[in-house]
Amino acid sequence: MNEIPILLSLPAEIREYIYKLILHPDANRQHHDDDYTSYDYKPALVLFRINKQIYLESRKIFRSLNTFVRIETPWPEARLHVAHEGHVPLLSAGPKAAKYAGHSMVVRIDAPEVPVEIGDEQMFLILMEDLDKFCKMWYYSNLSHPGLNPQLRLTLILRDPFTPEYEEKRMLKGLQRKLLLPFGMVRDLKSVILMGDPKPLPSIESELREQQAQPQESPEHCLSEAVRLKQLGNEELKKGNYTETLRLYSAAWLAIHVVIAGHKRHIHADRFFSRELRESPYAGKNGQTERLILRVQLVANTCQVYLKQQNYEECVFWGSRTINMLREAMGVNVQQATPEEEYVQEFPAADSLGKIYYRTGIAMRELDGKTEARRLLRVAVQYLPNDRPVHEALSSVSLRLG
Repeated sequence: MNEIPILLSLPAEIREYIYKLILHPDANRQHHDDDYTSYDYKPALVLFRINKQIYLESRKIFRSLNTFVRIETPWPEARLHVAHEGHVPLLSAGPKAAKYAGHSMVVRIDAPEVPVEIGDEQMFLILMEDLDKFCKMWYYSNLSHPGLNPQLRLTLILRDPFTPEYEEKRMLKGLQRKLLLPFGMVRDLKSVILMGDPKPLPSIESELREQQAQPQESPEHCLSEAVRLKQLGNEELKKGNYTETLRLYSAAWLAIHVVIAGHKRHIHADRFFSRELRESPYAGKNGQTERLILRVQLVANTCQVYLKQQNYEECVFWGSRTINMLREAMGVNVQQATPEEEYVQEFPAADSLGKIYYRTGIAMRELDGKTEARRLLRVAVQYLPNDRPVHEALSSVSLRLG
């Protein structure tokens, strides 16, 4: 244990800096595929077991850097929904979460009209840093299921878990804002109750309720914003700024409530867009159809970016996912269907769909998948019969006689 005297011989501010490096959430966050994350504090918390002085010093830093929130809900499926679709890392769940007393807020979600048996409550812990993800997931759920939130009651209970009982409980205004205001995007609830010890500051409660009262942006606004971002991405594509192009395309997806996380794609708010639009330039059009057109255009453009980067694997992934979804929806047997049978007449975004087949076919050719490339390019010709590069690409993979 020769390291202990060395650590304790350092000035207090240096020791504090070291503790912050070790105990910060960023240092204990593990990154997985498709933008999923988790936390593992076990190596860092070895500090607590070295000796009493280091324990007391590092515990103070740990508490200042890590603020925990306990979610309570009567629905067992909520935990998986939050973790899978919301990409919210859960620190603990079940009995462990119920026993932990170091959380600074309880988020209780229930439906007053639905009776719940005692003991059916589901609990899990998250970090305050992930509250935005949690609330965004709830925001999308409300758009996808517009009749749900009017049945729900949200109770937010602030806690000061570390001040002794004989002292007045306290919580800095900045911390209250970080804990409460993410819920400003959660709207249309049956009721919202704020309470706790200490009590939420009236100014922050007013700000939260004002945010929750804001009207939802219309489908027309979402579509227009996605078009704007896509066009900005197209401009960057012409300049060869591929990283910025993909960032703008990702923002365009998000504008129409499609979350892209690595190779995962979560499509939200179908019911939100499923209506006749009333605002220009979409008046009289169907919201889902307009969103479908945008989705296909964004996939086609994304494939083009990856082709220019010579990242053929990503091009094939993006293009094939759309093509396979369409084949499945149409009941197409790839091995038996002719190009004419796979071709979908009157498709709302026919040109863009043809480009997806074409660009995916080019990428397959570059990956030496000539058989599949030939199949894709034959379909591309059906969509883009007058496009010379498509015909030339098909010729490059055609079977030769003699």
